[in-house]
Amino acid sequence: MVDSQRADGLVPDTAPEYVMFSGGFRDSPEWGSACLLVPWQQYEWTGDAGLLRRSYEMMKDYVAYLSSRASGHLVSFGLGDWYDIGPYPPGRAQLTPRALTATAFYYYDAWILARTAALLGKTGEAAEYQELAGLIRAAFNRAFFNPATGRYATGSQTANAIPLVMNLIEPDHRQGALDAIVEDVRRRGNALTAGDVGYRYLLRALADGGRSDVIFDMNNQSEKPGYGYQLAQGATSLTEAWNADRRSSQNHFMLGQINEWFYHDLAGIQGDPAWPGFKRIVIRPAVTGSLSWVEASYRSARGRIASAWRLAAARVTLTVTVPPGTAATVWVPTADAASVKEGGRPAAQSPGVRWVRAEPGAAIYEVTPGEFVFSAAAPPER
Repeated sequence: MVDSQRADGLVPDTAPEYVMFSGGFRDSPEWGSACLLVPWQQYEWTGDAGLLRRSYEMMKDYVAYLSSRASGHLVSFGLGDWYDIGPYPPGRAQLTPRALTATAFYYYDAWILARTAALLGKTGEAAEYQELAGLIRAAFNRAFFNPATGRYATGSQTANAIPLVMNLIEPDHRQGALDAIVEDVRRRGNALTAGDVGYRYLLRALADGGRSDVIFDMNNQSEKPGYGYQLAQGATSLTEAWNADRRSSQNHFMLGQINEWFYHDLAGIQGDPAWPGFKRIVIRPAVTGSLSWVEASYRSARGRIASAWRLAAARVTLTVTVPPGTAATVWVPTADAASVKEGGRPAAQSPGVRWVRAEPGAAIYEVTPGEFVFSAAAPPER
């Protein structure tokens, strides 16, 4: 991406740019923003700021490019939520205004740049980009949020999900936007409409809002466009179109975002945002749907992290592995915090385990490195 960046700051949709496309196929903010999203993600997952440091000038130049094409802090070009499911053949966004997704990514780019500048000790530039992010956020909400309905723009799944995940929405309106997403999915018979850009944010908005049950119902079927439908159509790899249309690519990873949900939410292996590189870990599994067990592990920069849960006889067993030199916050899914045991004894009395608090549907503990086996009364069904 650094090598492909143009003199005016544009990072093209494909890098290296062996073929020079035109229009949104060359210049779509949702794609070009990878030049900020990738280094930031690398920092979050490894704790190493080296890639951010090396990419900083590219990141600045790309945000400057978006600013040069913005009007009133809104960006309104590109492909938008590519291949969303609307009334017409798939392609450019149908259900969500392109300006909504493009401006949201412009905001998120400025937000990342502000934090990167602060991390690199560039205090003045950090303040500058933080101010820019605030101006974009305000313009975004003026343009797209409808106070009367509590929804964004067209009210599509993508239109409401992206502001939730990117924190563009005001706190008082978050629940309403989440409820609107759930309502839309349920009204369609548990069907998704989000495309390449929006689907990842649809998953995150639902999972972060405690509605992994909706994600399970969307994906545990093969009658409507989705993964099961692709398999039913004979696909052997992910296809570009949700319905596996043969006129589209038959080997296209762009809709593979559910892998994040498998690890981050079903197994519950998460990094603590305040401690990049898994210096501190969060284990917060979602016990949902008709699943009776989930097992997963991840070899992080700090070592192997593992989470496995099973449901049997109205109890849940959660086995957690925490690598050396770290600590973890463990959310034990349960309807009864007093029922939680670790290693056969009351959890709060177990070595290396410290009680934190109870929340609806979970008992929360801090644990030291090692392996822990929690058991508790099963959580309420959702």
